[in-house]
Parts: sequence; structure tokens; C-alpha cells
Amino acid sequence: ASDVYKRQTHPAVVSALVMECLRRGAARVMVGDNPGGVEKDSRATAHKAGLVEASHGCFVRLSERVTEILLPSVGAKAPISSAILEADFLIDVPVMKTHVFTTITGAVKNLYGYVAGTAKARLHLAAPTRRQFASLLADLYALRPPDLVVMDALRVMEGNGPTHGQVRPLGKILAGKDGVAVDAVACRMMGVDPSRVHHLAEAASRGLGKIDGVEVEGSFSVIPDFRLPTTFAASPQEQVMLLQAIGRVHPVLREELCLQCGDCALNCPAQAISLDPYPVVNVERCITCYCCVELCPEGAWEIPSGIQEKFDRIFR
Repeated sequence: ASDVYKRQTHPAVVSALVMECLRRGAARVMVGDNPGGVEKDSRATAHKAGLVEASHGCFVRLSERVTEILLPSVGAKAPISSAILEADFLIDVPVMKTHVFTTITGAVKNLYGYVAGTAKARLHLAAPTRRQFASLLADLYALRPPDLVVMDALRVMEGNGPTHGQVRPLGKILAGKDGVAVDAVACRMMGVDPSRVHHLAEAASRGLGKIDGVEVEGSFSVIPDFRLPTTFAASPQEQVMLLQAIGRVHPVLREELCLQCGDCALNCPAQAISLDPYPVVNVERCITCYCCVELCPEGAWEIPSGIQEKFDRIFR
């Protein structure tokens, strides 16, 4: 498979879902996304990823028509794709991956794609902490909970995802009507208690889904030796100790990989990155959202090496 399929839903999964919807008599099927760092031309991005072809003529630009919706957690309106709000039946198709900011990205985090264009950066700035961002994700999920979640776990990403972690084959598809529950099962497969994932705990507390007592049909097993992000701490006490020991974990640049394209500076929510001529982080302004890590096409930004080793020494 192409390298891009390590980071996105595989086109074969999208193709199968489109064909099944059409077979069942859907009057119209729409496939779309609002990728970070892309304002309007999501079709160009989707074409490179093979998703336009996989959509069998059903791909749409979700950012073209939006509705401004108030998100209570940030007290501000955001442009939400109108097609999502108007859909009779909504299928959420995430990939099973780790995430340096939210621990996992699955059914709930995938709905950050409700937000059109580059407005995502503004929302990151309005909700800079993990708990604030968790509330924001729960707001978005509550706007239009998916009717069905189909999680691509054919290949899963571990380590410092969601873009440049390590990929390993798993050969599974997770599906369910409760996206929070699907994420909870994925967490447990990764060896993570879902109550330690802020946005899942927040969604469950609002009654948007279950993280405990989830019934699983089919085989379930914990993925052996699964690597979590180096920014993950298993309990609130460990999080405090980790921050006290190493301070805020700012991203670092590998200049040998950097193309000086400027995408990181353009999409930094806090405008904490300048070009001189390589990108430089203003640590006083950085909110450690890791958008630069996620959006860099070359993987030039990364979480500093040695973080996990320091963490291990604290709790040895």
C-alpha cells in the first residue's frame, strides 16, 4: 500500500461503504472530509490519497457550504459543514491511531472534521489544554452523533501519531452505532483505560456514549507491546509528575527533513512559529497542540527524544 494509507482510512474501506450504501438504495451518497491546513480544495488532497476514485463519483467538498454553530466549550461560533448537519444517515470512518495530543484519534476525534477549512486552528487556540479540547470535541460530537462508526484497523498506528508514528498490520474492522464505545474498545486494544482519555471521559459524562460495559461481538485481544505516545501518562498523578520533571513538551525540528515550505508557520494556531530560514518555535507562545507535528508532510517536526526515558526513570 502507498505510504499515505498509513495515515488515513484506506480507499478500499471507503469504496466498500459507498457501494453498500448504493446497493441498499440510498438516494444520494456523499463522501468528504475537512483536512487540517486545507481551506477549500479538499478534493485535491483526497485525489492524492485515492479517496476521490474510491468514492465512485460521490466525493463532495464539505467546506463549500457551512453553518455557523455556537460551541459552548469555547463560547464562540465555528463553521460546520452543512452537508453533515443535513445528512439523513451519517457514517464516521476513522482510522485506529495514536495521537500525541489526545492519546488516540478515533470516532470522536475524527469529528473535528465537522469544522470547515482552517478554522480548526482558531479552535485549537480557543481550547489549548487537553481538558478544554476534550470539551470541544464533545461539543462537536453532540452536534451530530454519527449513526454508524466503521473504524479502519486493517493497519493501526502506534507511537507518536497521528501522522508520523509507526504502522503495524492488525487486519480488523471495528464497527458500532456508539462511537464513544467503539473508541473505548480501540483504547482497550491499545492497552489504555478509556477513562484516562479526556475526550472519551467527557463524552461519556455527557451521556453521549459508553466507555464501560461495552459488549463486543467477535474476537477481542490486546495488541501486544503496543507503543503509546510519549506524551501519555496513565493517571492524573503521573501527568503532574511528568510535567514537573520535564516541563512542557514542545515540538522540535529535524532540519535535515525540513523543506522550508512554511506550512507549520501558516497553520500554527498560536502563531508561535517563524521562519529564519528554518521554522523556529517561540516557546512562550506555543500551546503544545502539536498541529505542526500532525500537518508537516515530511515528518520534520517531532516530540523530543528522551521524553519516554525520563518518564520511565521517574516510575522505575
